[in-house]
Amino acid sequence: MSRELAVGVAAGAERLELVVLGGSPRLCRASFPSNPIGWAAVRGFLAGYRRPVRLAVAGAAALGFALAVGNTPERRVLIMSPGPAKSALQLAVQAKNHR
Repeated sequence: MSRELAVGVAAGAERLELVVLGGSPRLCRASFPSNPIGWAAVRGFLAGYRRPVRLAVAGAAALGFALAVGNTPERRVLIMSPGPAKSALQLAVQAKNHR
């Protein structure tokens, strides 16, 4: 089993909805404001896991969020095209399966 976390972020104009797969507990959901303070909170939230992260993001604020969170050796950010049913869970599954 991979040590990597799979994270899906539905980045709306007002809220960021996150789903984390592969951590403890096995499924974690969280919500943050969709602004620079919320983006910083997400970075801190993910840093708390102390594991590599593969993050898929889609939505109105996806680009701003992705730039704020950024790629690092331990964090790979994938910007996905928005779809009508792109939930944070669907994005986390896509992050998990993306190679």
